[in-house]
Amino acid sequence: MYMTEAEAARLMKVTEAIVRELDRQGVSDTLVKLKFDALEMARVAIRAADGVVVPFRRP
Repeated sequence: MYMTEAEAARLMKVTEAIVRELDRQGVSDTLVKLKFDALEMARVAIRAADGVVVPFRRP
């Protein structure tokens, strides 16, 4: 399933907000070293905002 332009724009906007906030808190360098995926976090945040239940994976 392809993403519409509006969905892609929303994803990029949320991703940028997450990165800005992590940078403001001073943890962005550490998260980069840990290979943190801000794009995936943005996808989860959007699903949660849309009211989709977010399952948590068990290790």
